[in-house]
Amino acid sequence: MKSEIEYEKIIEKFFIKKEGQTIKKKLKKINLVKSGLLDSMDILNLAVFISNKLKIKIDISNEKNLKAFEKFENIVNLVKSKKKK
Repeated sequence: MKSEIEYEKIIEKFFIKKEGQTIKKKLKKINLVKSGLLDSMDILNLAVFISNKLKIKIDISNEKNLKAFEKFENIVNLVKSKKKK
């Protein structure tokens, strides 16, 4: 089973590919949706990315799951909770 750090690195790769290395400095500090870093299409793409890389399905039609995409830490926690099941 992967550690939280490994989940962070995998999810971070999505943002680095999308925005470049400089995103690492602010990724954990900002609201990803309100900042404009993630729009609805990006959330869908990130959910697919997570599904492909970590073999888990995140139902983004679930309001609680969707809200998790606002913060990097919440995405990692959501992935951790899904991997435990």
